[in-house]
Amino acid sequence: MHALLLALTLAAATGPKFIEDDYGKALKLAKAQKKLLFVDAWAPWCHTCVAMKEQVFTRDAFKAFEKDVVFASIDTEKAKSAAFLEKFPVEVWPTLLFIDPVKETVVFKWLGSADEAQMQALLEAARGGPGRVRDADDALGAGHSGIAAEKYRAALDLGELTARTVLSMLSAMSMARQFEPCTRTTLEQLPTLTTAADRVGALSWGLGCALELPEGKSKQALVDQLVREGTKALSLPGVLPDDTSGLYESLVAEREGAKDDEAAQKLAAQWLTFLEAEAGKAKSPAERAVFDSHRVAAALASKQAAKVVAPLLQSEKELPGDYNPPARLALVYRDLGQFDDGLKAIERALGKCKEGPRKLRLFSTRASLQEKKGDAVGQKRTLEEAVKYARKLPKSQVSAQALAALEAQLKK
Repeated sequence: MHALLLALTLAAATGPKFIEDDYGKALKLAKAQKKLLFVDAWAPWCHTCVAMKEQVFTRDAFKAFEKDVVFASIDTEKAKSAAFLEKFPVEVWPTLLFIDPVKETVVFKWLGSADEAQMQALLEAARGGPGRVRDADDALGAGHSGIAAEKYRAALDLGELTARTVLSMLSAMSMARQFEPCTRTTLEQLPTLTTAADRVGALSWGLGCALELPEGKSKQALVDQLVREGTKALSLPGVLPDDTSGLYESLVAEREGAKDDEAAQKLAAQWLTFLEAEAGKAKSPAERAVFDSHRVAAALASKQAAKVVAPLLQSEKELPGDYNPPARLALVYRDLGQFDDGLKAIERALGKCKEGPRKLRLFSTRASLQEKKGDAVGQKRTLEEAVKYARKLPKSQVSAQALAALEAQLKK
């Protein structure tokens, strides 16, 4: 993230001190102090990552964890993060890792957000001794999602039931593409989850899995149950706004997938109203910008794209080094048919995005705007630039599939 945003974040921080983008230093310190090493693997474009930085890690109560844990933060977009990503591949942002500094192995991994109470549960899980759940945690930490899902299931069947275990199992099932078991397990375990944050987390995993199921009556029955529960959960108090927003996103996607455009648009308008209210409560430009990504999604889905132009321009003015506001503006202008404005915005974004795989997304946006304008020559030039840039990225930061897709698009 750009220097100003980091300065604003650090100035407001009252939580633990993070070692930023220096895994070697953090590992050495954790080993010397015989503490766990916690790593927040994040990216500047990830709204949930920024929400965690602004709304969770800054809390006073979290400083108490420093007696047991060394805190580190790795921006996965930076070129110098490539070596860390080779050791610990990241597929979901944020990924929260608890690492044994002596063995340099992941003893526990969490995918997505966590509020203060959930983070305490994660810390206890990372400290835990041998057992079925620890075996499952080890498997998930090593990247064996399918094995982890089986082990979590076995632990639950034998009565080792905690909300943390349920959510870890759902994430493992999702990563292993076990979409039907994930969907059914969400509905089965939902009554055991007593806190609002845990219910919303489970419903988000469950809906994500349900939307991947093959079409048919069985899918629709499961989806309908999850939609009913998810709709009720939108009004639950005590949930991180970003998590509630993620649930809105899943519910809107479900309505769009069902081709119920009117219901999708109406729900997206409700989502946008929710986000505008939360953004109005923000205490800093950085905290308010947390909501920009979802505001764009909600505005586009509700056919109200023009409503987010002014907020994005405000974010760009107040966070002048951040490429995200102009990149999001480009998407909005594209939706509004203002292709020249969109191209100007994406050029500003590209000028600010100095490194990292996200730059490929910016090239893609520019190419789409050029296509809309009928500028085939410019579009081809942009795709050539994107392929050339992708080939220079470390393998840990760009997948072979992403590169192949770019090359195929260029060839087409």
